[in-house]
Amino acid sequence: MLHTGYVRRQPGILFQSLFFFIAFLMTKAYFGVLTNRRLLLIRTKMGAWTGVQNKNLGVEEYDVRALAKCTTGGIANNKSMQFYFNNGTPTVDVRISPWFKSVKGTGAFFEQVPNLINTNQVQQMAMGQLPPGAPMQQGMQPMPGQQMQPPQGAPPAHMQQPPQMQQQPQMQMAPPQGGPLHVGQQVMVAPGDGQRYPATIVQAANGQYMCQMPNGQPYWFPAQQVSVS
Repeated sequence: MLHTGYVRRQPGILFQSLFFFIAFLMTKAYFGVLTNRRLLLIRTKMGAWTGVQNKNLGVEEYDVRALAKCTTGGIANNKSMQFYFNNGTPTVDVRISPWFKSVKGTGAFFEQVPNLINTNQVQQMAMGQLPPGAPMQQGMQPMPGQQMQPPQGAPPAHMQQPPQMQQQPQMQMAPPQGGPLHVGQQVMVAPGDGQRYPATIVQAANGQYMCQMPNGQPYWFPAQQVSVS
């Protein structure tokens, strides 16, 4: 299990503000659960005086491998989350209150779940490419079949690190001059085409650095090709 939170199906903010009592009667309460296999909506009850009740009145299941993206909206403590699928499944639209404290994890559900979906991390977990305990990074490798497009002015594809080295760098390499660099540091990369490009380190492993280029795409570079900007 990655994240849990309290979510609702109910009319939008304008309808709520105009017809509060009717909107309350139309509200359906759920526990939202994201695992490395499924997105679950567990139906429960929410009383005006009793709060969220610990009940299971039915479960909706969605395969995370079919998730295309997750968008958010709303204002203040009345937010919305829309889950889109690439297999024809209708969009799942729920509302969420990130400041809600009665169900632990609701704030993190709103903050973290869209990132896990939009960076394909949870989809990779479902396909067995990324273990559930792996660090969550912004610059993850794309899904199979997707190509990482180099930024404008970046070296041609044949100069990039091969996929095997990108996923599991094995060779130990000496750190760049001036000592090891750290995640989040602004650097310059020199891939061997005679040019240097600005980037940001998002991961380090076995003498290599995954650097996020200006267009948002990540690439692995040997340590000797990375230097302080």
